[in-house]
Amino acid sequence: MVPALADDMAEEQRHYQDPIQAQLGERVTNLGRRQTDLEAEMRSGFRQIEQSFSSFTNETRNSIAALGTSISERSRPQWQALGVTVSVVVGAWRAGLLADS
Repeated sequence: MVPALADDMAEEQRHYQDPIQAQLGERVTNLGRRQTDLEAEMRSGFRQIEQSFSSFTNETRNSIAALGTSISERSRPQWQALGVTVSVVVGAWRAGLLADS
């Protein structure tokens, strides 16, 4: 990891000629620290967004897969219903209920 600019500035012993230069130097140091903190927070925020997006993507894929399975099951012929229908028709035919008068 590359040392931050603010850390380098903070460790140096600086001597200023007048209070205005000292005040300006302190502001520069504080801005450097704030920038370093902001970079860390942004990295953390982007990691959280990436994890949330990955989770959302996986949930969407699983939902689509489940929906595809559900649709394919509904489009299959209902063999039990067809079997019962054929049994009733054959039974009625044998019993003579379907015979021509």
